[in-house]
Amino acid sequence: MSIQLPDKKVFEWLGNDSKDVPYYLHPLNLTWSDEGIDHDLNIFSRVAEQLAAEPEYWAEIIQTVSWRHTLAGCTCLLASSRHEFFDDLCFRFREGSWVTPQIAVTIGLLHGSAARSFFESVLDDPVMRNRRRQSVSALRILQRLGANRESDIALNSGNASDREEAMVADQVVTEHWEFWSKRV
Repeated sequence: MSIQLPDKKVFEWLGNDSKDVPYYLHPLNLTWSDEGIDHDLNIFSRVAEQLAAEPEYWAEIIQTVSWRHTLAGCTCLLASSRHEFFDDLCFRFREGSWVTPQIAVTIGLLHGSAARSFFESVLDDPVMRNRRRQSVSALRILQRLGANRESDIALNSGNASDREEAMVADQVVTEHWEFWSKRV
């Protein structure tokens, strides 16, 4: 069974920077083009306007298994401060993605109390608690939203792969929350 991916028009809309680096890659690690953060975020805001005219497509790129599409969709939401696509974001978060921490930050910053309820449900689900990227991301966002949740999720438990997954999720959530919370 092959996986159907959305078309690549969102990447065409975003384009590449002066060094031919695709703009969709810049928010992955919060490394921006030589033109600067404001310039790059304006590109994502303009693409958000195009995506707003095609909400089904925007939902599709958020929900897809392709982390590149999902990251582009999340960044456009954050850059434009649009409070939409909650269910689509939650779907991709639960299903998992390489950019799960970035999805968590998007949900947390744009969806307030609904985000809090959602992440509480994630941590109450035994299956989700065993998925390190999701459980650590959910816990860290809840903490940033002011929840005083007791948790037995530890960054240094499990096998080496689990520990690495947890540490990466923790670091990415921290960096992205700090960056985006000043801009949304």
